[in-house]
Amino acid sequence: MVSSRELVQSILRHERGARVPKGELVLDDKVIAKSLDTLSIGFDERYEFAKSLGLDMIVLSPTYPKNSLSVDCSSLDINKWVNRDLFSFVILDGAFELGLRVFGFPEYLSMVMSGDEELEEFILEVEKINKETIAKLSDQGINGIIVADDIAFQDGLIVRPSIFRELFLPTLERQVKEIESRKMTPFFHSDGYYMSVMDDIVEAGFKGIHCIDRNCKMNVKDLASYSKKICLWGHLDINDINASDDENAIKSMVSEIKDATDFKGFILGTNSGLFPGMDVDGLKRIYDKVDEFVL
Repeated sequence: MVSSRELVQSILRHERGARVPKGELVLDDKVIAKSLDTLSIGFDERYEFAKSLGLDMIVLSPTYPKNSLSVDCSSLDINKWVNRDLFSFVILDGAFELGLRVFGFPEYLSMVMSGDEELEEFILEVEKINKETIAKLSDQGINGIIVADDIAFQDGLIVRPSIFRELFLPTLERQVKEIESRKMTPFFHSDGYYMSVMDDIVEAGFKGIHCIDRNCKMNVKDLASYSKKICLWGHLDINDINASDDENAIKSMVSEIKDATDFKGFILGTNSGLFPGMDVDGLKRIYDKVDEFVL
């Protein structure tokens, strides 16, 4: 039987896998606790939950200490995850995302729009920290890195595409080169409608992108031409989960994805990750039925 890691690797080569690979950007501890009826959440519980849901990937999220520009991966149990069969990602904030967190939305946008000298220094410092972290994660056996930069609103980019290309694309390109030089897989994440820079994301060298949100006009049908260039990950939202008892709705979704991608270079998952209040059982029904209808 093909392992989850092997399955994801085949999808990254834009082959059709033995089944549809599945992955979630976030597995909130409260969701795991409720699902497993436990108060204690550690590696064993996270792994059990991921396997019970049928996931083929795990995404590990480091912490960012408030008083220093640094990344702390010490609590991620990396040595345990890399010895399991799941494809392992660590998600790192890019300079746009981290800047919003460090400076706040209004101040950071003001820095971006004015070309503040401090901005360039900050971008280069984030890049340096990420590259150092990427090197360590590579040595530990992590399979891939997701660079997260929420660059878009529902209707378009937060900043003009030209500003994104001038200020933020070069650092992303350099981080992709670092990731690939370490024999790891680079993915990008952004919420919202980022179609105006989709070509830039592909040309930067990212092998995959997470968050294909129909509510933001990011339809898998509209991304069909990209499915041979970059792995698409996401598509599911709360409306899909609420309709998980409707087999016709799932069949329609499967048909839409198949027409766009033939399930090559496609990973199924929610656009948000799993948070309290979401119907995990409903999501599992979708995951199970998709394989039944596709195979």
